[in-house]
Amino acid sequence: MIKRKKQEYKEACDIYNPLLDNPSKNMNQSEINIYKQINVDIPRTMPEYKLFSFPKIRQMMMRILYIWSMRHPASGYVQGFNDLCTPFLIIFIAKCIKNFDMENLNIEEEILLGLGEETLFDIEADSYWCFTKMMDRIQNNYTNNQPGITKMMKKMEEIIKVVDIDLYNFLELHEINFIQFSFRWMNCYLMREFTIKLIVRLWDAYFSEDDAFNNFHLFVCASLLLNFSEKLKKMNDFQEIIMFLQNLPVNKWSLDEIDILLAKAYQISSVYGKILKEK
Repeated sequence: MIKRKKQEYKEACDIYNPLLDNPSKNMNQSEINIYKQINVDIPRTMPEYKLFSFPKIRQMMMRILYIWSMRHPASGYVQGFNDLCTPFLIIFIAKCIKNFDMENLNIEEEILLGLGEETLFDIEADSYWCFTKMMDRIQNNYTNNQPGITKMMKKMEEIIKVVDIDLYNFLELHEINFIQFSFRWMNCYLMREFTIKLIVRLWDAYFSEDDAFNNFHLFVCASLLLNFSEKLKKMNDFQEIIMFLQNLPVNKWSLDEIDILLAKAYQISSVYGKILKEK
């Protein structure tokens, strides 16, 4: 199966490589628009990690994202997809490099290129199919006007209302709308909140749960908000609350905190999941 999938991806690359080699000559206007947007987003991807500044990594990302977008015209490319494909690239690179530093992604370009074209292609193909597998579950969140994301934010609001009515009333009193802070949590699956090491742990849990990217993720986001409930309730300024919610102090979190967050999310989903389904 893996061999067949790699061959299928190779055939797709053979089709799209000439387009990517000369976009202005070989693409129509809508294809050029997608290509340009991906091209703008890739250099912005995880700027804190040197790995994502390497031309080879950017070329791999461009192919993965462009080919996926061409094959899924219902949503096409949406900003944020550049972040969503990175954990897979990291996992498959880590598999090929001994003592890979998962914390800082510290790797020299020569070591990456030293893996050879064949291995690098395997990393790219595996990343493409894993990204595709995940997107198959969540693609509806990214169709026109992103109705799936809106629905997810609404559901998260309902979870908070049931679990912590005081926090819900507090946010309402200060006219804080969930869209102002949770859109990014839903759109990027917390990629912009946590370090890559924590995201790998988080997504590992998501892949082990049935449809977790659409359901369990809501309880994780709710648990993340509930974690700061008492701290938030001591604030009384709209600007202060919004700034806090948009930049949660989680940059020093370890795997232990993620495990606690997942345990709390699982507890809430077990206790309140049925009630929320009936609402």
